[in-house]
Amino acid sequence: MARGNGDSDASPCGDLPSYSLRVSPRAKRMHLKINHWGKVEVVVPRNVNLSHVAPFVRRHRKWLEKTLAQVQAMRGESPLAEPLPDQVRLLALDEGWKIVYRRGAAAGRYLATENDGMRCLCVESADAAGAQVPLRSWIHDYARQRLPSWLRQVSVECRLPYSRATVRAQKTRWGSCSARGHISLNRHLLFLPSHLVRYIMIHELCHTVHLNHSRRYWTLVGRFAPDFQACEAELRLAARHIPLWACPE
Repeated sequence: MARGNGDSDASPCGDLPSYSLRVSPRAKRMHLKINHWGKVEVVVPRNVNLSHVAPFVRRHRKWLEKTLAQVQAMRGESPLAEPLPDQVRLLALDEGWKIVYRRGAAAGRYLATENDGMRCLCVESADAAGAQVPLRSWIHDYARQRLPSWLRQVSVECRLPYSRATVRAQKTRWGSCSARGHISLNRHLLFLPSHLVRYIMIHELCHTVHLNHSRRYWTLVGRFAPDFQACEAELRLAARHIPLWACPE
């Protein structure tokens, strides 16, 4: 059953692709979303009868199957077959981290250490599947340490102030900006090349002036990122940089 404004698991009929359901007070019509990892979400306006969801998904089955195949081909790997990493490369920061796994009483925890340029992350878990939880926790915590200060720097350079910044695990967006100037950044920006991270920050900072994608908005973006069209094109394939273990559940 769907809950208020949150997410809910759906139980599609037989041959339909698996999907989750989200009731949104801002949605004006029912629509489908497929995230970077191939997970399908049906967004439903608050006043729509949920009995219409399955028929809606069935009508778009061919598009779903085609798009899911494209996502899998782009990634070139299966989420179920991906092994746990023995090292992690954070392109945004030009950092490499060695990963060590241990079984112990502190399952679900991690310890990050940096000595003389050597970076090591020790992850404790009861089994291989459980190791993904502390790995994701580390990425989230590390992104909270590094991304907001980076955003402040870009904000000062561009003279585009904002009210506050948070780091989240968005499933379909790299970032967002509210009407009050609150900028939210995706923790997975750490996996992207640094020039794309900077561009996304400029993109969101410009929304503090124009909360739309009008011509005036893109003119402002172009003032700080003259190559914004190339960056936008590159972002369409940027999800390939994100390891599948980092996928939010």
